[in-house]
Amino acid sequence: MAWNPQAQDTLAAYREATRQMDYVYSMFSRSCGLSEAEYWSLLLIYEGVGTQSEISERLFFSRQTLNSAFKLLKKKGLIRLEPMEENLRSKQTFLTEEGRAFVEKFVVQMHKIEEKAWEQMGEEERRLLTSLTQKMGSLILQELKNQEKTEN
Repeated sequence: MAWNPQAQDTLAAYREATRQMDYVYSMFSRSCGLSEAEYWSLLLIYEGVGTQSEISERLFFSRQTLNSAFKLLKKKGLIRLEPMEENLRSKQTFLTEEGRAFVEKFVVQMHKIEEKAWEQMGEEERRLLTSLTQKMGSLILQELKNQEKTEN
């Protein structure tokens, strides 16, 4: 397939934009004194995602990364783990009172900043940004699957 120089320029600009967004979102966790794994895990626990494996599936972090994050969150007194009745090997994760206060102080504050920025875009811009981001992700995943098929 011949490479289109104009497509290369716009793809480079897209990559730079995604790197900038990655940086912005990493600033959320840094501003709270947390790693990204700790930050996003706390948010999901706050939203009701209960187990480490569910969090791992949602965040695409390795088990090792999440294990480390959970150990730090426990050490900081922000979460507690309790065995699940139906499977004692799995543990349900809960915010401690300190953890809930932490999330409400820092994480919710970051989401208010995000919402303010979001509201500065028009409805059509927000819809289009969401739609195109989802489409790009789906197309890349499809190409990865196609590549796997040709390699096997």
